[in-house]
Amino acid sequence: MEKEIANRKILIIDDESELLDVLKDVLEEEKYQVFCASSGSNGILLNEQENPDLVLLDLRMPEMDGIETLRNIRKSDDKVRIVILTGYGCPDTIRDAADLNVSEYLSKPFENEDLVSVISKALEF
Repeated sequence: MEKEIANRKILIIDDESELLDVLKDVLEEEKYQVFCASSGSNGILLNEQENPDLVLLDLRMPEMDGIETLRNIRKSDDKVRIVILTGYGCPDTIRDAADLNVSEYLSKPFENEDLVSVISKALEF
């Protein structure tokens, strides 16, 4: 049975705090429960604690990049849907992400409507 949108949890992992705030506001308006992490390591912990339905993951982050973060998430959670956010979609990175079962890609900058559309598509069963 399909979960109600209000029960859907989304984890956003991005090192840009202003973007985190905007994305959180947009998604909360759509009635999602939203959790934010500003680093890959915090995102991995939050994924384990909150068990989100979907992770919005930035590829370019200091310390631990998005691919390394994704690999770590996949070690303990092979079911969560992943949407990659990137302004830098090089083919090798996209191939690495595809090997790790990514639902969708969204290139920065993007419109809020595109984000909401990509997320609702990725959450369809």
